[in-house]
Amino acid sequence: MLKSYILDIMEGRRPGRPLLRALSYLYRTGIALRNVAYDLGLFKTHDVGIPVISIGNIVAGGTGKTPFVKFLAEALSKKFKIAIVSRGYRSKIEQTSSVLQVTPEMEASSCGDEPYWLARDLPEVQVWVGKNRVHSAKSAKENGAEMVLMDDGMQHRRLKRDIEIVLVDGEDPFGKGFFLPRGLLRDSPARLKKADCIVVIGPSSKSLEQELRYFTEAPIVFAERVTNVSLQGKKIAVFCAIGKPQKFLQSVRDAGGEIVASFFKPDHDPFYPEELQKFAEECLADMLVCTEKDQVKLSSDFKCCHPIVPLTSHLKISGNETAWQELLNNIQSRVKQ
Repeated sequence: MLKSYILDIMEGRRPGRPLLRALSYLYRTGIALRNVAYDLGLFKTHDVGIPVISIGNIVAGGTGKTPFVKFLAEALSKKFKIAIVSRGYRSKIEQTSSVLQVTPEMEASSCGDEPYWLARDLPEVQVWVGKNRVHSAKSAKENGAEMVLMDDGMQHRRLKRDIEIVLVDGEDPFGKGFFLPRGLLRDSPARLKKADCIVVIGPSSKSLEQELRYFTEAPIVFAERVTNVSLQGKKIAVFCAIGKPQKFLQSVRDAGGEIVASFFKPDHDPFYPEELQKFAEECLADMLVCTEKDQVKLSSDFKCCHPIVPLTSHLKISGNETAWQELLNNIQSRVKQ
């Protein structure tokens, strides 16, 4: 696969870094020009009349944006009518100009695995998908939403946001130090200056906090994933299609599982019954374990020779709880205004 091939070049397992570096300069220039155009008002932003909270990052994939969106929506939906807008990456709706409200009765392929997972687990929250997130946000407002959470919103500047939350990977905060495709940066670290809050997914770290302080004065909150499943003493075969599968493997180990086989695909790719059945038959495992967003892509009538268990988890604020509460209070005050 092209993505795996490029990743091998990034990490020095194949030759070709000079070419990727040259392409990354072009990408960086394009991003910089686009941001300047928005900053100068040359590109229009749209105000939909209700607060918009953007959750995004400066690197490509694997930071945990969607689990954080769920975490934030759970905290806010106790008091307000919340809507989540998402692109619906690699879904059928993304191939059109339409927007769609997601319901649990749909198939994940029609709206995207992450939006479907959010709609299934947050029945009290509207979830809208489509390339045009301005239209999605307007549709949410027309359906009674008091606030919009924009999933993966940092680079989507057409929709005016009231609060910018930027997520940072505690293990690789700056995407290997280069822009795509030489590294994983898709925006300049200088954009952290405009953040209202930085949320680091990973253990509290004074050294990382000092690194981030070079770019931003925003409050820095730390959050960690807590696994809800015990796999103690079990032989586990894992499968997933996510940005950073190594993190998922570590979560399985943290839950006590012994990994005996693994099956990875590119982020958001589907798993087909025949290939999963073949994988299950060939591995000597007690069960198959996957992520929640991979589990929702499986057909409800799929029968496997081993049990398939999603590794459920939740986020927990592990550093700077005071700043987290201040962020929630800030968001709530915007709605009341």
